[in-house]
Amino acid sequence: MMKFCEDTLSVLKNFSGINQSILFQDGNTLKTISPQKTVMASATIKESIPSKAAVYDLSRFLSTLSLMNDPDIEFQSDKFVIQNGRSKSKYTYAAENMIVTPPNKEIRLPSVDVSIKVSWDDIQSVIRAAGVLQVGDIAFTAADGKLYMSAKDSKNPSSDSYDVELSDYDGEAFDMCIKVENLKLMPADYEIELSRAGMSHFKSENVEYWIAVQSN
Repeated sequence: MMKFCEDTLSVLKNFSGINQSILFQDGNTLKTISPQKTVMASATIKESIPSKAAVYDLSRFLSTLSLMNDPDIEFQSDKFVIQNGRSKSKYTYAAENMIVTPPNKEIRLPSVDVSIKVSWDDIQSVIRAAGVLQVGDIAFTAADGKLYMSAKDSKNPSSDSYDVELSDYDGEAFDMCIKVENLKLMPADYEIELSRAGMSHFKSENVEYWIAVQSN
């Protein structure tokens, strides 16, 4: 028997926005990948998962857990047994071939062209601005000796935009964009690495994301 703490439940809820399914693996790491392979995420959790278990509808599984207050969870050979006091639920595993799972190998950026620490306040403000302005891209841009994070429409130079100055920057100019729909992050400050080869890496203390990048 085991319990999922609130932090782990928050990670699972976040991951359900990337992929509706998940494969639990033994150990203390949770991983997911979007069906389009544009976002991959990995988190270190406090619990140790005892065995493999595939869940087809993660939101439904989390809703089942929420039916009880702080339930115990048992990983059986073909199902979860979830219980608290006199209440019990049996939740059958999905077949692994029914879900999209991340690769087992370690993911590395082909190259790192930019590395910067960005606060959650700045990230959140730009994501919120993208919603208000109804634009679809979050851009990292170097221009005039500064590095910016922006909300804009990368295909329309005259679109409304919102910029946050991140730091001074004395390197080569660039403009790299991430689709807002792919930027589904846990609230945290991040060390961000960007590669012109088409990938970014967002890393916080317990969770990290690899997200596709479009270089303009």
